[in-house]
Amino acid sequence: MEAQGEFLFADGPVPQLQPPDPSAAFYQEVAAHWEIPVGCRMHVALRDHQFADLDGRLELSRAPELPFDRREALALRIGSIEFTSRQIVAWAVI
Repeated sequence: MEAQGEFLFADGPVPQLQPPDPSAAFYQEVAAHWEIPVGCRMHVALRDHQFADLDGRLELSRAPELPFDRREALALRIGSIEFTSRQIVAWAVI
C-alpha cells in the first residue's frame, strides 16, 4: 500500500499550486494587439498554404519585434505547421 502524501485544505477557490507563467502577459498582449487568441485551441482556415484547415493550439512560431506593429505578419504555428497571420482566412475557438 502506498503512503498518503500531503492534504491541502483551503476555503474558497482552488489554490494555484504552480507559479504563474512569466510569458503569459506577453502572449496576452500579442493576442490583443493582433486580435487573435494565441494560446487557445482553435480551427484555422488558411490561404496560400499546403494545408487549407488546421485544428490545434495556436502558438507563436517566433516572437514579434518590439515595438509591436500590426502591419507586420505574425509568425504562428499549430503543432509543427507554421504559417503567418496574413494567411488566416477565418478562425474559430474550439
